[in-house]
Amino acid sequence: MLQERRIKVRHKAPCLQVTLRPIGLLSWIRPTVQAVCIDINRYGMAVESDSRFRVKDKLLLDFKGKYISQSNVDAVVSSIRKLREGGYRIGLTFTYSVCHKHYSREIDNALSRIEHLYHQRNNS
Repeated sequence: MLQERRIKVRHKAPCLQVTLRPIGLLSWIRPTVQAVCIDINRYGMAVESDSRFRVKDKLLLDFKGKYISQSNVDAVVSSIRKLREGGYRIGLTFTYSVCHKHYSREIDNALSRIEHLYHQRNNS
């Protein structure tokens, strides 16, 4: 049986649009990618995309949704799995939550607000 590695429960957020922008050398060869959010909490998220990434790839994320517009959130790919119906399920960890030098109160507050919005939406 798989052990749960998440710190907090993730909330379903299929209407949250996510733009994945590679950082570093990848940014020269890889275009910006649109993805659909599967679930999210303030520490990470899962998205579905047609593009494949590798574990440890670094990305900048932009979010768009109802009452949500947040840009430039650093994340790292923590898992990737090919889906039967095509595309990939990509697990992302927000960098600020695992690396003290990347901590940002602004990003923490923004992601907490996004988490809260989807928590309310899923529990109403």
